[in-house]
Amino acid sequence: MASHCRNEKSPKNASGLTTLAVLAGMALALRAGDAMSGWIAGVPRGVNRCPNLEEAETRTGLQVGAIRRVLGGYAIVANGIRVTTRPVPALAIAMQDREGANQLTFFRSRGGAIPASLRPPLPSFHEIAVPIQAGRTGSLKAERQSDGSVWQDLEWSDDSGRTALRWNGRTVELLQVARQLAQLTQHTEDWR
Repeated sequence: MASHCRNEKSPKNASGLTTLAVLAGMALALRAGDAMSGWIAGVPRGVNRCPNLEEAETRTGLQVGAIRRVLGGYAIVANGIRVTTRPVPALAIAMQDREGANQLTFFRSRGGAIPASLRPPLPSFHEIAVPIQAGRTGSLKAERQSDGSVWQDLEWSDDSGRTALRWNGRTVELLQVARQLAQLTQHTEDWR
């Protein structure tokens, strides 16, 4: 009977702990490997790059092909389309005008705020409400980038989601683009 009360480590317990340690190490290595590609490419976890608008639409369920009608003078930059599905489906499309002077990033989400993983907040030093169209206003912020340049960030909501534009050009042109995009949302099914 005394032999049953001993507190000796059995080989079975040691092998169980070893197996558990190996599995935990493998899980950690797989998690690190999964995050490594995004870290190397400079893309936050949960954000994917897409080669074209069609893939971005498929991944998010957002229909944004109609923006080509408004933003025809802009070309999508290489690796410029990023998407996420959490916490809400959203996308970001980085573009540049033909002369290369102005850059514009278009953001769209459905069901909530545009995630910070796609649209990182920038310190704004000025914010005003601006009319986008009848009954709809947007928030226009002037923001300073890390290189010291000043960008404008305009965001507004509609029935199907939120839209934002981040731009380094003139305010008048930004408002014209925003108003054209807002009109597009009212007159097409190609925008959800």
